[in-house]
Amino acid sequence: MGVGPCKGSVTLAHDGPTTSSNQDAGANKIDDKTVPQNPILPTSNSVPIRLGQTEMQQHDLQERAKVIKKHFPKALALDDFISRTEVALAGYGFTGENSIAMSNLCRDESCIMLEDKIESIFGSCFSTHGLGGVLTCGVVGIKAGLSHSPIVGGKEQYVFFSFPHIAIDSAGEVGKISRPNRPGASSACGALSACLGIFKAEGLDAQCKGPGVHDPLDPELSILRQRLARRLRHEKKDMKELDLVGITQAAERTITSDLEQLIEKAVDTSKANYAVFTGVQIHNWAADVNKDDGPPSLEFVSVGKSYVCINGERTYLDVSMVPSLAPRQLRLLATASSGAAEEQPSSNSVVQDIPRSALMRRVGGVTGRSAEPVAVSKPADGWQQFVKTDFQDAHPNAPKMDDKDA
Repeated sequence: MGVGPCKGSVTLAHDGPTTSSNQDAGANKIDDKTVPQNPILPTSNSVPIRLGQTEMQQHDLQERAKVIKKHFPKALALDDFISRTEVALAGYGFTGENSIAMSNLCRDESCIMLEDKIESIFGSCFSTHGLGGVLTCGVVGIKAGLSHSPIVGGKEQYVFFSFPHIAIDSAGEVGKISRPNRPGASSACGALSACLGIFKAEGLDAQCKGPGVHDPLDPELSILRQRLARRLRHEKKDMKELDLVGITQAAERTITSDLEQLIEKAVDTSKANYAVFTGVQIHNWAADVNKDDGPPSLEFVSVGKSYVCINGERTYLDVSMVPSLAPRQLRLLATASSGAAEEQPSSNSVVQDIPRSALMRRVGGVTGRSAEPVAVSKPADGWQQFVKTDFQDAHPNAPKMDDKDA
């Protein structure tokens, strides 16, 4: 079977994507059994950015984009990124009709905004989502999705999208996200934030366990934690300097490496072509989405690796070099992909806002304009009695997930 990485490398990118393929040289693979004992050395002298956004600035989409780019210089507005990606892919023969999309995002419901845009092109994705975007499906899981691909001209075609995520709200607060019908600020990514806290408190060495070692009650988080710890130690990152932006960027590099290793083992390049797009999904939502008159909510993507592999030959792409659509065209696409025909994006730029009604409906389940949750009324007694039943577990002493002697 002709399984293996693409042979050649033709580079079209002008900056980051041309060198990203070398970032992973020597990095730990998913199944590496030896973990190098690298010392942790300072590698950053970055200065924290103060981002107190005024109410007026929060309504200025271009100012909001500038804040995002301070943390993620290669960020594009979501609809702009998706439209450029679709054009780039079409140039290499990948369309929604002849390809299957494989999406790997965090399990957080806020990530549905990116998934919706992908599915507006390719139809339903084969999902390999995990906490923090960690890949736990393995080779068989990847192959399962590949086996669902259309076959056109005797070949299958896959497009892999892989993005951990982070929130930077409209006020510029990193890690903060407002959720429908929930007062106060939540966090995103919660899993990466948890890993960051553990690494700062306990160091990296304690988390660097061998492949296959995980907590049966927290498999995804424990795998994410050890994959990140091994990567950060390999990169000699200083835990004192590491922040949520830094660990999110490290997660993107780690998960991209893991995805490429699984692709190498799962894809037969003599029978299939594929494309890979990675990066970071950024939620730039209103600091309080439950306010009717609050600032708009936005989504961005920080572009990572982008390439196609045709007949075993890899070509790197720079989607930023694809001309952006006109604001009117982006507005039409954003409206169609959000399903919010009753409320179109208001922006007249490449940065398109998410209509509040669409966000509240898609993420919060709110069907009307108000974010007020409907009070649950007590069902009638007759209805309660009708659904009531008894249940006896046929195997009450079956092994638990963490039983060692079962």
